[in-house]
Amino acid sequence: MRIWREGYNMLLNRVIQAIKNRYIEFKDNIRWGSKGKGTHIIKPMRLIGKTRIFIGDNVTILNNARLETIREWKGTILNGILKIGDNTSIEQSCHIVSAKEIEIGHDSVFSAYVYVSDCAHGYDIGDSIMDSQLDIKPVKIGNHCFVGIGSCIMPGVSLGDNVVVGANSVVTKSFSDNCMIAGSPAKMIKKYDEATRIWVKC
Repeated sequence: MRIWREGYNMLLNRVIQAIKNRYIEFKDNIRWGSKGKGTHIIKPMRLIGKTRIFIGDNVTILNNARLETIREWKGTILNGILKIGDNTSIEQSCHIVSAKEIEIGHDSVFSAYVYVSDCAHGYDIGDSIMDSQLDIKPVKIGNHCFVGIGSCIMPGVSLGDNVVVGANSVVTKSFSDNCMIAGSPAKMIKKYDEATRIWVKC
């Protein structure tokens, strides 16, 4: 009888916790943190933590995008924030996940299948990856940036204004204004000369 009661209580606690989690998820997705005028969003898309996503005016987000802000991880409250500036375009199947803060400037373009994250799983040999704590470093992407198809922007990266990221690049470090980067890991390949208005090879 005692074993049965313990099993019943354990099952009941799991059900209650599952209901609480679903309620929190529902509450998180009732409304946007903010959504500007003229913003155009094409469904289907996956949203997690909608109340912590702030979108400017005239933003376009195409189908199958996944935008998520992590509220909690392994008992630690994170309340990640995602900010997208005015006139920015997020193409189809982009995945952006924030555990602290990702800020995207205005008039930028993210091509299809771009991945941006400010967090990564730690990993100790022998431990479950999904049970590990997150390594979290904010990401900032400037104004008038172009991110090529299939590129990844990793935690801790800061890109200045007018940065062009070549297709399928993996960006692991920060770059300043007016440059073109490409590769895995990404390296600067050109710098814009404002005097001559020409892209110059590095």
